[in-house]
Amino acid sequence: MGYKAEFLSQAEICAIYQCLDGHIHLKYRTLDIAMDSCDFHQVAEVFVEALRVLQKIEEPVTEEIDLKNMDTLMKV
Repeated sequence: MGYKAEFLSQAEICAIYQCLDGHIHLKYRTLDIAMDSCDFHQVAEVFVEALRVLQKIEEPVTEEIDLKNMDTLMKV
């Protein structure tokens, strides 16, 4: 019996795939973690949040608003 999996996403050193048993696997180099879909959603949310934090650190946003010189319309 051959081993089959559906790759959901993959790159050079990591992949996410679903095995025939329905588990979602996160493979990084030699590490292969199997989880159910609920656990995968939690792990994915943690990754997304970490990416957001890293993006804020790498690209700090400094928006200054000059209210004195801003064009505004008066509403009566």
